[in-house]
Amino acid sequence: MIRVFVASSSAVIRSVLKEIIFKSKKLEWLGEAAGYDSMKSEEARLKPDIIISDTMLFNSVRNSTLSEYSHSATTPSIVYYPAGENIYYFSKKVHFQEMPEFINFSEQKINEYSSYLEQLLLDIKSSEFLDKHSTANYVYIQEDGSITQPLKEVPEGFSDRKFKAVLVGVSTGGPGALLEFLKGIGRNFPLPIIITQHIDSFFDKNLISWLEAEASVPVHLAENNLKPQPGHVYFAPSDVHVTFFEYPDDDIRIVLNHDEPVNFLRPAVAKMFESAAKVFGKNCIAVVLTGMGADGAKECLQLKQLGAYTITQDKESSVIYGMPKVAYEMGGSCEVLPLKQIPERLWSLTGKERK
Repeated sequence: MIRVFVASSSAVIRSVLKEIIFKSKKLEWLGEAAGYDSMKSEEARLKPDIIISDTMLFNSVRNSTLSEYSHSATTPSIVYYPAGENIYYFSKKVHFQEMPEFINFSEQKINEYSSYLEQLLLDIKSSEFLDKHSTANYVYIQEDGSITQPLKEVPEGFSDRKFKAVLVGVSTGGPGALLEFLKGIGRNFPLPIIITQHIDSFFDKNLISWLEAEASVPVHLAENNLKPQPGHVYFAPSDVHVTFFEYPDDDIRIVLNHDEPVNFLRPAVAKMFESAAKVFGKNCIAVVLTGMGADGAKECLQLKQLGAYTITQDKESSVIYGMPKVAYEMGGSCEVLPLKQIPERLWSLTGKERK
C-alpha cells in the first residue's frame, strides 16, 4: 500500500481527498493536517510515502515557504495550485498539479479521480525507486501498491550451468501458488519440472487436471521409470515418494518410492531433494514454496552446498511461511524471491528467452 498524508487549509479538499483515497485498494489514508507546522510534525511521526497538499497551505505561512519546501522536501509530494496560476518552482520531490474542482466532484467523478490518483502515485513511487536504484531497468508494482525490486544478474558460475531439472517442494497454499508459478513459467520451458506437493490421497489427479487446464502447460502424474521431458511438469503421486536414478549415457529416470514416510510425510520433499543431491548434484535448481513445517529444508541446504541453485519463496507472497523460512534460516537459499519473480529467475538460469 502507498501511505498517503493530506495537508490542506481547506476542509472540503481534505474531505474529498479522503473519500478518493478510501476508494482505492492501493492507497492508504494516514491522516490529515490543516496547517504547515502540523503537516511537518505529522510527517516526522507517520513517515508517509506521499504527501498531498496545496499552495494555499504554504502561502498562509509566508511567501517563501513553498520555495523552501520545494528545495528541502524529503518525502515525495503532490502540491495542487489554482487553475490558471503559473508555477515556477522545480523540484525532484514535489510534483505540481492543477487543482481539480473538488467541491463539484460527483460520486462518479470521485471514482474516476481515485483511479487517476492511484496511477499518479504509483508512477511517483516507481520514479522514486528508480532514482534510488539507478541500475534497475524495471520495477514490479504489486496489487497492494508495493514495489518488488528487479532481479539481480545471474550469479557468476551459474550463467553457463547445464541444469538438468527444476525440483519444487510445496505444501499449504500449494494449489494457488503452483497455478501462478506455472502460468509464469509458460510453455516450452527448457527443463523438466518435478513437484512434490503434500496432498490428500486421490486428489492428485484432480489437481493435475485443473493446473493443466488453467496454466496451459503439460502436467502429468509421475510414473515409475519415466524419463522427464523438457517443458513438462511431473507431480509426485499421493502417498508415494519421487526419487531419481541415473542410467549410463546420462539417462535419468523418475523412480517411485514406497519407503516409510519422512516426518509423517509421503510424498516428502526431503526424499526428492535427497535423491536429487545424489543423481543431479549441482546440476539442478531447487525451489521451496509456501508450506507449513520444515520438509526439505535440510536437504535444500545440502543441494546448495553441492553447488545447486536454490530458491525460497519470500514471506510476503507465502500463504504459510514455514518451509521456505526454515530452509532460508538454515542457510539453504541462494536467493529469496516473491512468487511472481521465481519463473523469471528460472528462465534466466537456463540462459534461454521465454517464447
